[in-house]
Amino acid sequence: MKFGCCAAALLALVALSTSALASDVPVFIWGKPSVTYVPALSQYTTAEFSALLESQTDAGTFTVVFAEERLSTEDLAQCKLKTQTCFRNLAKVERKSYLPSVQEPMATFGGDFEDIQSVQLAGDGSLSERIVPKAGSIVVVNLSGDDFASHDALIDGLYNRLRAEFPNLLVVYTGKTPSFRYSSLIRRTRQAEPTVPNDVLQIPNTFMMYYEKFEAGPVGGPLTAVVFNGVTKEDANSSDTTLQVNLSGPAADLRINFALAQGNWQIMGVTYNQVPYYLRHRVDINQHFSYRCNDMRYVTPDMKNEIVLTEVQLQPHWQVQGDADFVKFGDAWNCVGFTTPGILTGLFLVFIFIFIGAYGITWMMDIRTMDRFDDPKGKTITVNTAGD
Repeated sequence: MKFGCCAAALLALVALSTSALASDVPVFIWGKPSVTYVPALSQYTTAEFSALLESQTDAGTFTVVFAEERLSTEDLAQCKLKTQTCFRNLAKVERKSYLPSVQEPMATFGGDFEDIQSVQLAGDGSLSERIVPKAGSIVVVNLSGDDFASHDALIDGLYNRLRAEFPNLLVVYTGKTPSFRYSSLIRRTRQAEPTVPNDVLQIPNTFMMYYEKFEAGPVGGPLTAVVFNGVTKEDANSSDTTLQVNLSGPAADLRINFALAQGNWQIMGVTYNQVPYYLRHRVDINQHFSYRCNDMRYVTPDMKNEIVLTEVQLQPHWQVQGDADFVKFGDAWNCVGFTTPGILTGLFLVFIFIFIGAYGITWMMDIRTMDRFDDPKGKTITVNTAGD
């Protein structure tokens, strides 16, 4: 009898043993000498799984299904007894098909045929009734509990006995429901609004600044730490191409002036407590970039006082109609130059080695051999070095 003729025999019985069938559980198939090897990463529907079983059975095949209450691919990989897997006997089976993801495989064994037997595993490890091999019949062994090691030993012993009694045997090992609920483990992407950390000073769609530490004091002397707790925009000194922001704190007032020209923004001036300060290096970068520096120093014109911003990142923004909201820093333009002393030293050494190598190769290529050699039996070659 073809497997398709008896593949619909156990739906009511399986429905009583499981309240809800899982969509994806692993399946092992072995026993037939001509077992079909299938791609291990493929996902199979119930119909595809039924067709696969039908291709491996005939009218004289006796099918045994070992069904765990819960089984997932994680159990196969993570279940260990000391240093060995719980499925030692299953791993020793050489010719077997492994399907890691099959949708409701137990639904394949549904129907009302009389040649289907259901056997329960008792708590002491014994079966509720003896299994007698019979051509064209199906036996479902319901394995309860999560002692996979003892189940593996039971399957191995029962398979060897049935194999000796009835060689035309097909064995299926699977689960009724997965032990892992994959839907609860999937990370779902949520379109959340970008947020700005609380320690970032921000004017909506206008300015953002983060700093780790701000200090002020005499050049070369002790510096006093200052904390800013607010930032505002100075409308009188702001336009479509200019911007002034005022950072305020206890007994501290910092004003920064920006200008936008030809797609780049610049820091035009910095005033701290009504005293102007100047940066030794000009800040002029693309308007879509932020400026980041680990040690940003401004000094007074007389070089007596300085202000230092440690780990600072700032970016002005001129909002244009149709632009997205300015809610996070753009790509950072670091104050460290692209060419450092270390890079220059490395390039210098490379050029020295290239020069030495090229000079040596030129010398070796200039080596010439004699075009004539002395013949022991002929006339000796003489070279006259005397002048005429």
